[in-house]
Amino acid sequence: MTEARPFPFMKTLDPQEYSQKYLTDLAIPHIIYRCVGKYPPEVLEQWIGGKGTDTRYSVFVGAASSSQAVSMSLAQAYQLVSKNDAFLMGGVAIPERHLLKADEHLRVISKQQKGCSYFVTQAVYNVEASKNFLSDYYYHCRREGLPLMPVVLTLTPCGSLKTLAFMKWLGVNIPRWLENELCHSSDILDRSIHLSRQAFVELQEFGREKGIPIGCNVESVSVNRVEIEASIQLARDIKQIMNR
Repeated sequence: MTEARPFPFMKTLDPQEYSQKYLTDLAIPHIIYRCVGKYPPEVLEQWIGGKGTDTRYSVFVGAASSSQAVSMSLAQAYQLVSKNDAFLMGGVAIPERHLLKADEHLRVISKQQKGCSYFVTQAVYNVEASKNFLSDYYYHCRREGLPLMPVVLTLTPCGSLKTLAFMKWLGVNIPRWLENELCHSSDILDRSIHLSRQAFVELQEFGREKGIPIGCNVESVSVNRVEIEASIQLARDIKQIMNR
């Protein structure tokens, strides 16, 4: 990646530590992301096999590139999970990648066969890419007699041109028409939320028609308070949509 990072890198808390420190009052399951390549095998194995009878949830993330040095591969991490029935593992799906190679559904199915029981996408702005992925996933599973796993779509509000540049830097595919809508809007954050709601409604209906369980994850990639608060409002809006 040759473009300069729009925002400076900020070290973040480990997801498990953040969950234990700040989310204990939420009486709902916490999905913990793990970049498995940075953990020694014995550390990850100890965490996966931790004590307790409650089902635990995690999404495993592999290396950013094949050249990245890792202490454990994604395949090895999947094998560790197979030893613990109380551990519900999820995987990452990137519908935009489907535009280039048209094989994201096969990647997802491969992870599914290794034990992933749900999938969380990268931030969704390209509805057509998501539909292409969901459609190929559905018809391949129908043809092969495979179950359809829940797909959790990620929505991310965009409140400034700098945030827009950052999302593009992260690899989020934003169609030209949609980028124009945001760049020329008098209120880019409000327009972003409106378009995100529209995208979710369309994709939820598309998935429902095919029997694909569709969920939603809302997050902010910005540290700006107004964008964080907008993500909270968007989560409330999506909850209302899903409860209809």
